[in-house]
Amino acid sequence: MEPISKDSLEVFVAIARAGSFARAALQRGVTGSALSHAMTQLERRLGVRLFHRTTRQVRLTGAGEMLLAEIAPRFAEIDATLAQLDEFRLAPAGRVRVTVLRDAATLLLAPRLADFASRYPGIELDITVDDRFVDVISEGFDAGIRYGGTVPDGMIAARLSDKLRWVIVGAPSYLDRMGRPETPEALMQHHCIRIRTGTGRLYPWELGDGEACVEIDVPGQIVLGDTELSLAYALSGGGLFYCLHDRARAFIERGDLEVVLSEWASTGEGFCAYYLSRRHVPSALKVFLDFFKTGPASSLAPR
Repeated sequence: MEPISKDSLEVFVAIARAGSFARAALQRGVTGSALSHAMTQLERRLGVRLFHRTTRQVRLTGAGEMLLAEIAPRFAEIDATLAQLDEFRLAPAGRVRVTVLRDAATLLLAPRLADFASRYPGIELDITVDDRFVDVISEGFDAGIRYGGTVPDGMIAARLSDKLRWVIVGAPSYLDRMGRPETPEALMQHHCIRIRTGTGRLYPWELGDGEACVEIDVPGQIVLGDTELSLAYALSGGGLFYCLHDRARAFIERGDLEVVLSEWASTGEGFCAYYLSRRHVPSALKVFLDFFKTGPASSLAPR
């Protein structure tokens, strides 16, 4: 049998973890056809089929499962050893790919990105802003940033900010026309901007804290999954919006939006990073997490 190259085995592991030739190709910066050809060559050399391929999915054969179980831990050990070498560098360096919620990108990252880039010129940050739920492993990210409490099982979580304050806001023109709600139940008589979360579900508004907390499945003609668009609609007088206080702070201070039911403002989990469990976190990722661990003061809920 011809010698098997390490590269071909790395490609096999990448496809197996991604569950797709296309996703694995995107992660490695090559074409899907190139990976398909590489796997065909590897299977020919090994004399066994490693993947079941259909037009809809790619899954491991029994032989493929056995091979993955044997070699994946060894590649993980190699990655850990290479990560340890980072400690010998005078300055952290490397590439960090992160998927980030839009609210976290605006409140946590944007105010400090320039400072980070200046302080760590050897680190390349590749940040994707996306409110949908992202599997960081299959999509080739080093880490993700979401709200605390939504970190997937099997991942390491690192809190980046203190708790966050959620409020209901509306434009004065809307409130003058429709009235200002005085109880959570009064929201059922209002036009509310319903929220589509990153997992695809409609999010009920959570009002108050502790035992006083209530959930309201508010009515509304408009369903949105983007804070910027929702704020624009609220500013136009279209309806009420439930959001982080700091996303609406500037509009509130200018009088363009008002907080209603302020006594029912709620406190939610802060922003949290999540990443694959490893014995040794690459130095570039560790520096990124440490740098953004405490967000700008405005993003913290009152104590």
